[in-house]
Amino acid sequence: MRSICKAAALLVLFGQGAHRASAQDLAESAALTSHTTMATRSAKPPSFTTASPVNQKTSPHIVAQTGPPVEETNRKTLQDNAGEKAGKLLLRSVPSGAEIFINDLLVGRSPLLVIMAPGKYTIDMRGPRQESGRSTVGVLPKETQTVVINLNEKYPTSVTIR
Repeated sequence: MRSICKAAALLVLFGQGAHRASAQDLAESAALTSHTTMATRSAKPPSFTTASPVNQKTSPHIVAQTGPPVEETNRKTLQDNAGEKAGKLLLRSVPSGAEIFINDLLVGRSPLLVIMAPGKYTIDMRGPRQESGRSTVGVLPKETQTVVINLNEKYPTSVTIR
């Protein structure tokens, strides 16, 4: 306690301009003579065990996907429900490489051949630069149809001023 008072008095003196020293230096010099500091220096520092992300295999907030990708599962479901009179759709996009959604379910990237039950389906395609296209298609039994969707840009690439 006395050493703290001494340190405070020294701070007041040095603060008035006698010497330029940092408060950290004064506190450290006062702590060297303190009895409590001597006791804490000889004591063993506490060990902390913290959970770090390096030690954890997975995050508790993000569920790791197991099994096949979603688009493969959706495509397989369409094929399994196709039946004996299944039709085929050959899906293409301009430009190619767009994500294909059939009735709002991701099934893969274009070009893609999908085997599915006869019926009416909504085909959405989304390109990597936010281009998109949509078409409604009727799949006929035991026939192969080619569907080409031109992707329209969401934002213009150039602007003309008149």
